[in-house]
Amino acid sequence: MITKAKIEDLNSLFNLECKVFKNDSFALSKNSFRYHILKNRVFKIELENKIVGYILWLERKKYFRLYSLAIDTNFQGLGLASKLLDYSFTNLEKNEFGLEVKISNKNAIKLYEKFGFKIKKVLENYYENEDGYLMIKNRA
Repeated sequence: MITKAKIEDLNSLFNLECKVFKNDSFALSKNSFRYHILKNRVFKIELENKIVGYILWLERKKYFRLYSLAIDTNFQGLGLASKLLDYSFTNLEKNEFGLEVKISNKNAIKLYEKFGFKIKKVLENYYENEDGYLMIKNRA
């Protein structure tokens, strides 16, 4: 089941973040999660009454920016990221979407391309010791 995250989900979301993005300098802090739950669009996916994934969108004037997407390592490969993206495109009002992704993250790039994102440019040194891609999707 996918729903909008609430402040009561803060600890579960933060624990998931720590598990999925262990040793990643871009991992969200608990305070960042609190802020985003209150100010932005965070959709969570639950299985067996447990949060096993989330997607975080930042709303800009003309588009939504996918800021973070995480699926519990025990539940990866089940299509949950696709479900979160499907849900997002159905429930977000704007016609343009953007994201940044590490060039080495081939699985994520393939997923985003499946949903119509296209690489617009290379972002040199965007991540620690790595370039990124800026990807854009326009609603059909």
